[in-house]
Amino acid sequence: MRVVSLLPSGTEIVTSLGHGPDLVGRSAECDFPPTIRDRAIVMRPRTRDDERSSREIDERVRSRRAKGESLYELDMDLLRRLRPDVLVTQDLCGVCSVTEPEVRAACAEAGVSPQIISLTPTNLEAVWDSIATVADAIGDRPAGVRLARELRQRTRAPARRSTGPKVAIVEWLDPPILAGLWAPDIVRIAGGTSVGPPRGAPGARTTWAELAALAPELVILSPCSFSVDRTRREILRAGLDGELGKLSPSLGVYLADEAYFSRPGPRLADGVELVRAILTGQPLPRPMPVRRWTSQELRAR
Repeated sequence: MRVVSLLPSGTEIVTSLGHGPDLVGRSAECDFPPTIRDRAIVMRPRTRDDERSSREIDERVRSRRAKGESLYELDMDLLRRLRPDVLVTQDLCGVCSVTEPEVRAACAEAGVSPQIISLTPTNLEAVWDSIATVADAIGDRPAGVRLARELRQRTRAPARRSTGPKVAIVEWLDPPILAGLWAPDIVRIAGGTSVGPPRGAPGARTTWAELAALAPELVILSPCSFSVDRTRREILRAGLDGELGKLSPSLGVYLADEAYFSRPGPRLADGVELVRAILTGQPLPRPMPVRRWTSQELRAR
């Protein structure tokens, strides 16, 4: 079996199923687990954003999408040489990866005909269902059943539901965007009340003043594609430390790796456990790239 994944969450699903050795190609943004970083890069972003600000990235993305332009490019020659049996992509967000129509056109041009698996989950249960979809495609249904069962057990909602602390998960900084899709599920299962769009709806643009008016008791900053350190640098570069200081959530502001909230894969279960630990005052469940924000800590080198 030869698998190409153009989606970081798809890559994590394949490896979590125990089929990392079957992965022959990936996107440049597939970075976990580290053992897959030697795989051939089939897809790259057309523009490097390593040094761009959140505002600049947002403006570039909105401009290109308005013109119907793709943000990524596929290596046709490499795709032809790899001859994948299965290709994992998505059709949910043109910002996250190439869409299914783009992939089908590329495969036709490259003269390959893999089984194309397009993942489009919009809530947490659908994310776990997508694991079974990938497992079926690579011929290992039992592994999919086991992994999905384990993740459902870890993310089981409390039997008694009550209104918990208000939690805001912010998936972009400038402008601030409140996370939707599966993020409300994460908050609810962890025992909180989500501040932002409803379950299954896309992220909602807002302002820091509007967010402060919602009075969240916990704020988690987890910008899509950003590490904790990148988020820290962006807060300082964009001068957002003052805005964050106005929020004053009783449970604090935390910076978290985007994988726990933005990638629809197995590590969303870690996101549930992270929020639950903060809400209950328990230690974090395992060493995780997350830290509490304070102006003094972030300015210290």
